[in-house]
Amino acid sequence: MIQIHASYLELDGSNYEIGRRLGQAAAKLAQEMPGGAPALPVLEAGDAKRAKEMFDLWCPGLTGEIEGYADALGIEPAKAPFYAMTYLRPNCSQLAALPQKTKSGHVLQARSYEMSYQLEDFVLARTSIPGRHTHLGTTVMGLGREEGLNDKGLGVTMSSCGFPVGAAPGMRQPALRGLQFWAVLRSLLENCASVGEALDYLTDMPIAYNLNLIIADKSGRAALFETLGGRKAVRRIGPDGGAQFIHAANHPHIGELAAAEPRGMANSVYRYGYIGRYIGSIGEVTAQDLRELLLGTYPEGLACHYHDEYFGTTKSVVMDLNDGTLDICWGGLAQNGWRSFNVARRLDNSTQQVLIQNEKSPEGFFEMTDCGPAVT
Repeated sequence: MIQIHASYLELDGSNYEIGRRLGQAAAKLAQEMPGGAPALPVLEAGDAKRAKEMFDLWCPGLTGEIEGYADALGIEPAKAPFYAMTYLRPNCSQLAALPQKTKSGHVLQARSYEMSYQLEDFVLARTSIPGRHTHLGTTVMGLGREEGLNDKGLGVTMSSCGFPVGAAPGMRQPALRGLQFWAVLRSLLENCASVGEALDYLTDMPIAYNLNLIIADKSGRAALFETLGGRKAVRRIGPDGGAQFIHAANHPHIGELAAAEPRGMANSVYRYGYIGRYIGSIGEVTAQDLRELLLGTYPEGLACHYHDEYFGTTKSVVMDLNDGTLDICWGGLAQNGWRSFNVARRLDNSTQQVLIQNEKSPEGFFEMTDCGPAVT
């Protein structure tokens, strides 16, 4: 077992103040790392200017946070790693269940996040900025968000749609100039109060990442929003009958996008089918049902521990959008315990020691296979 420290941060004040605090923490961490912090890519001046313009339009306030972060590190804002890594990694499973499908009559969301513990912030933050919706979610590079819910009852989770897109070597190159998923999620949480508002916000947003995004709100509406090479597709569900849960893994699921990329990793196709069978077999879903699904070890659940292969569960999350709660278990391991937080309550700026399990994936886990029929 590997020991890691997870943190719970209350981030309030202006974007600049929050960014400066995060930069000071990053500087301290870099000093403690053997050999110092690793070198990260830096955008050229022209791309940095275009990135700033894009952030200002679609992620208002973010450039102020980057400025505070950069000032704390004593660098130019354009040289902050968030620029190069966000302007254009992960493999996850996610679902949302609407009131007619849950025992509590609440909207529940769940997600399992797989990558490597070495590329995880291990930070849950509650962020409160004047003029923005307060939100609760885990961070990436401090400034981005990987999932979360806000004080209006909107919840957002994500998984990669096909092979991950990014600036790092070995990743799929983006098909357009646009945003990474962690900027997209944060912008939705800070600026949108409902599924309808979020979908409107996404309509013209340039998104470079191939993304499966599940958006839900406490009114009992949800949508799967997919992007692939700049194309977008949406599937909605709601309180007026029809499907009462929606889920996604790591391949395209909707219509023409699924037809454009009909093959995916065997593990993704299996996880998608497993989630559907698991939730479909339960009359009324509870948060405990979702916890058991998330912590069950693959193939009898969603937890994977293949960190050296960039497919290790770093966190499992269950959200109740009506209660405003987010429950998190780090590392996909029951030994780390579930901790529950409410978006209406301040965090205590504490830390928790958590365990990470590392093992080899089963044979055939990453093989490519047919994805099966698309959903409409």
